[in-house]
Amino acid sequence: MATKVNKVEELKKAKDGFDVLQDLLNYSDAGDYDAIPEDDVAQRFKWFGIYRQKPNTGHFMIRLRIPAGQLVPSQLKVIAQLCDQYARGFGDITTRQTLQFHWLTISDLRGILQALWDIGLSSQFACGDAPRNVVGCPLAGVLKDEIIDSSEHARQISDMFVEAGREFSNLPRKFKPSIGGCKLHCHQPQINCFGFYGATHDGEPGYGLLVGGGLSSTPHFGQPMRAFIKPDQVLDVARAIAIVFRDHGYRDKRTRARLKFLVADKGWQWTRDAIEHVLDKKLIHDDSLVSPPATHHDHMGIGEQKDGSRFVGIPIERGRLTAKNMADAAELAEKYGTGEKRIRLTGKQNMILLDIPAQNVEPLTRELDAAGLTPHAHRLRDMLISCTGSEFCNLAVVETKHRAGRVLRYLEEHTDLDQDIAINFTGCPNACSQYQVADIGLTGIPVVLKDKKGPDGKPLKVDGYKVLLGARLGTDPRFGEVIAKKVEGDKIHLALKNLIDHYLDERADDDESFGMWVDRSQPEYLQSLITTPVEAEDAQPLTA
Repeated sequence: MATKVNKVEELKKAKDGFDVLQDLLNYSDAGDYDAIPEDDVAQRFKWFGIYRQKPNTGHFMIRLRIPAGQLVPSQLKVIAQLCDQYARGFGDITTRQTLQFHWLTISDLRGILQALWDIGLSSQFACGDAPRNVVGCPLAGVLKDEIIDSSEHARQISDMFVEAGREFSNLPRKFKPSIGGCKLHCHQPQINCFGFYGATHDGEPGYGLLVGGGLSSTPHFGQPMRAFIKPDQVLDVARAIAIVFRDHGYRDKRTRARLKFLVADKGWQWTRDAIEHVLDKKLIHDDSLVSPPATHHDHMGIGEQKDGSRFVGIPIERGRLTAKNMADAAELAEKYGTGEKRIRLTGKQNMILLDIPAQNVEPLTRELDAAGLTPHAHRLRDMLISCTGSEFCNLAVVETKHRAGRVLRYLEEHTDLDQDIAINFTGCPNACSQYQVADIGLTGIPVVLKDKKGPDGKPLKVDGYKVLLGARLGTDPRFGEVIAKKVEGDKIHLALKNLIDHYLDERADDDESFGMWVDRSQPEYLQSLITTPVEAEDAQPLTA
């Protein structure tokens, strides 16, 4: 009996997503959106990072492929020009350390793709059932105390998958790679399809390996392969994992087609055996390589590189940059940097300028301040992230990007924080903003206000959020638990301020983190801190 497959699998059999490129360019030349076949515009375009933009009436979003967020000023300048020319002057940093921008028309796409190719970038496999952008430590190669420099490995993994073309263009679902070597494990190996993390074995630096992580509506932490990966094995192992997923992953139901379900069903031992079968050799087994210590961190601030230069972190308000922001950052990196003058995008939707001589830090920060890109922002700006939300995304059920900005500015004005707290806004359960691993996770849900009527005379339905607390990564990872099921979106700022205020008042000492305070607080108490200020008669909505 033939194995039943889902509709997208049938579509891929008819024409692989990788094969849509020439058609896409032809559609762009023709400029007729309505003439594009539905299967191409709704699905296959994704293989080149292109999504239809809500409400699906002629505009697109494009997501770039920028391995580990690694850029140079000349590339960012071109991206700024593209945003200014085609995308109404703005773009967003994503949690996978790349950029995406909106409001593109079909006629724009050839010019945009060509401009990206000309500067050594692309959008291939930024979406679709293929290997996505490789995430990594943004300070790989410059941190003084890193376990191993993963910068080249991140680029090599990305290049390998892109150059493989059709070999990995028809995976069961998206496939998210991660590699990093810093001691903070900021690249979040536990929530990616595979995560190489810095480790040592008998004094030799290399990597531990987790496989089968992922979030969305059914989150899983990656399972440890209990193996030490030598640096010269990284590409072969990454390729082997992709082959295991391609050949053994589920293709009947889209909702169970991610690698995390295969690994959860088969277990780590089967998964490691399958990887070794593809490699045709045993890895170095090491039962001590189970879970890397990790924390919410994005390397913000100003620090010293191993070569004596400085890096300067720039927290970006909910990840949204104007074209001018991009151009200014590129210009200042070029003006004050030395050597490669590198730029990095981070997993918390921020930016870091590398290779700044110590004597240039002060004038650079003055100019960044003047450009609205201050490195010296409130601690919440370092960590607050947001997905695209219902403004553009077909899956989102609430608006996030603008509300996240309003909430952030309110909290910056009304709280005085000396610890990092990760607040993640997402518009639907698909977890683009990784709300299940945030200190405070907010996932969009409609809320019905029974005491108010809409234009149709029925109870008014407004944007709202579930509130999750208690998540952590690292040696004892856990996902956040729902503490409040429905909080009105325009009053969520009151709940967040109350949580932060009580944390600051009640923490045991200055070193107790928000997560530690949550751990020792009763869920009922935390729920009351969220709901009481929101339900108060004098609760004022935040709408501007």
